[in-house]
Amino acid sequence: MIHLLRWFYPFVNGLGLGVIAMLLHECGHIAAAMALGVRVKNVGIKWKGLYTVRESGTAYQNLLIAAAGPFVNLLLVATEPWFPLFSMANFCYALANMLPIEGSDGIRVAACWRQLREGNRTS
Repeated sequence: MIHLLRWFYPFVNGLGLGVIAMLLHECGHIAAAMALGVRVKNVGIKWKGLYTVRESGTAYQNLLIAAAGPFVNLLLVATEPWFPLFSMANFCYALANMLPIEGSDGIRVAACWRQLREGNRTS
């Protein structure tokens, strides 16, 4: 039985650290939205993880809000000397979220960046 518990501990530990990284990531989005005057309508959880529903802002506001979550995770990578597993969880979460795949912060940042480059700052 002890052998089985030793085998599951890294999984449970990593899962818990991932959930904390996800929670802090969403807090970054919420804090950025509030700081930029964009109203947060709802925060919830789905099968993919936590999510935030908010009013639409300008392309610039949306870019900053989308980037805020991964930015928080990248800041938390600095905990590596004290909490190496937590640092790694944050690094992985930031990296995965910045990939330009549907529903990710990376695709939102890219879309907002494209809008800003094309001069469409209001949508």
